[in-house]
Amino acid sequence: MELIKIIRYVFLSGIILVFGCLDQTVKKDLSTYSSGLESKESPMLARMVKEGKLPPLVERIPENPLVAKTDFDGYEQPGGYGGTWHRFHSSPELGSWKMIGGYAPLIRWKFDCSGLEPGTAEAWEFNQEGSVLTIHLRRGIKWSDGHPFTAESFAFFYQLCLDTRHSYEPPVWCLVDGKPMEVETPDNYTIVMKFAGPNWLAPLWLGTGFWHSEKYNIPKHYMVQFHPDYSEYKNFNQFEKQDLNHKNPDRPTLWPWRMIRNEKGGYQVEFERNPYYYVVDSLGRQLPYIDKVKTSLVPDPQVRVLKILAGEIDCQFRGAEIRDLALYIEGQKRGDYKVLRWETTAGAQPAILLNWTDPDPVLRKLMRDQRFRKALALGVDRNKCNQIAWRGLLQPQAATVSQEGWHFIGTAGQELFERWKKADADFSIEEANSLLNEIGLTKRDKDGDRLRPDGKKLTIVIDMPSSKQSSQENDIGLIIAEDWRKLGIKIVINTPPGSELSLRRNLGKFTVSMHGEAEMDLFTYPDWVFPTLSKYWHPRVGKWYETGGQEGEPPTGPLKKLLDLYDAIKKESDLQKRHQYVRDAVQIHIDEGPFHLGTAGRSPQLVISKNRFHNVPSTGILGPWAISGPATSYPEQYFIKGDHP
Repeated sequence: MELIKIIRYVFLSGIILVFGCLDQTVKKDLSTYSSGLESKESPMLARMVKEGKLPPLVERIPENPLVAKTDFDGYEQPGGYGGTWHRFHSSPELGSWKMIGGYAPLIRWKFDCSGLEPGTAEAWEFNQEGSVLTIHLRRGIKWSDGHPFTAESFAFFYQLCLDTRHSYEPPVWCLVDGKPMEVETPDNYTIVMKFAGPNWLAPLWLGTGFWHSEKYNIPKHYMVQFHPDYSEYKNFNQFEKQDLNHKNPDRPTLWPWRMIRNEKGGYQVEFERNPYYYVVDSLGRQLPYIDKVKTSLVPDPQVRVLKILAGEIDCQFRGAEIRDLALYIEGQKRGDYKVLRWETTAGAQPAILLNWTDPDPVLRKLMRDQRFRKALALGVDRNKCNQIAWRGLLQPQAATVSQEGWHFIGTAGQELFERWKKADADFSIEEANSLLNEIGLTKRDKDGDRLRPDGKKLTIVIDMPSSKQSSQENDIGLIIAEDWRKLGIKIVINTPPGSELSLRRNLGKFTVSMHGEAEMDLFTYPDWVFPTLSKYWHPRVGKWYETGGQEGEPPTGPLKKLLDLYDAIKKESDLQKRHQYVRDAVQIHIDEGPFHLGTAGRSPQLVISKNRFHNVPSTGILGPWAISGPATSYPEQYFIKGDHP
């Protein structure tokens, strides 16, 4: 055994020596090119220009490049070029990476989530009615292979949406009254979207998450070779396979780093700087600063902990769990890193969902009785949930969206939110039992369980993840079940596999379920407050709304009031009035709710950053993905101080 260890050590040492020599050769070769503040591009690109492999920088960036913002705590200075960023991902889909280096929208969210700012488009405007949106692209942006990026890309995307042979459908943001928009491109740098009516929210949708821009940014010049109308392919199967940013290194991109290697289905993925990237720093120097990114698939949470403690990770935004905070703090010196505390902005971890359209007509009637919902809320010991499931690190509260959301900026907005957090957040078994008696649920069987109006035992099935899927949510579910039994309710625990849990929730085949709750923008992701989609606490009513009344169940009572408000939001041109409609909806939740119950919320989101890693914001938001953090902090301007050219 010792001999094997020695051989392994010698072998690995030899590899390190060989690659160390190669690395030193590369560094020596690049050392003649400046990487300091006087340089406008990376040494590796400067060398390629000198060798004739790349055109000069002035031909690779737009006439009016996007300048990365620096107005956040943690920004230090313009950085030097070079280095490799080491990190991990938990899924081969690379979602966590796309929230860092996969955000190239026409219009961007600001880092402070206070509104929008230009992206690949430098300007946009509506007509007076809000039915025509005109977008003006930056002139001179190029794909990572040097091909011009023009309005043709968006037009090509939208043609795919209207092509019934392709899996794309017109996205929700281009539909008004069920009618898809029309797209015109009068020149290479202008996109005109014509809607059937007012669509003031369209710019927000264009900047939401990475998933919308990932679809509408299609390199037509590359993808036509797989399109059945331009090639030998008979369908779109090969087209859709080649159009995956996270799997196909040959696909041109607008991202700051382009994929150059994807091994074993995403087990090891490597990115390299995009020589045509359209963003510059405050000195006009092309970004990104860092040359390469290497990311490894690490699905096991404990292995992630070990890699961080060992100092193998340069900067990690997702994947470090709050339960391991003490370990990370203790290992900072040895691992040469620091622990930053960003925000999840979660209003419930998790929220307890009460199905407004329960399949059982008796339970449905009870769920629509506010007194019954309030009784269930009084039966949730939020302090206990916080202490046991979260070690006391969170805040006991009612279920809400994110307090930092731009709808609640200002004194009045924050005061409303504080009332929302406290509404139906008390714990009292005695008061809960009193409310159930008031409803008329006074009869009990020999087991002491209450009887329903139809004489059957009052039974609630709680859908929850297993302890293996989520130990915190499972702990909270068990705590709630124990206290609800004290209300004379028979509780049945159901822990189906994750896919079945989601399916039951979305189809409305549950009585009580769970889901983490956080959302910064209720204009584009309204579902926690407004019943617009078939999910959360309103699956059947949401289905009715999203299908235009073709499926599901029509809204009544408070749900109709909420949907009327959301329809008003979509037609309102005045931003402040739209925010007020959101606050009016929250007041309905306070007055006529609860529709879903809080447990604990407001957990920090840990960010690990090596001490040699710079310009990382001290804090930010990593909860709701819609506002695209940390991509909105321009991670392309993070830089590494160390032994690199």
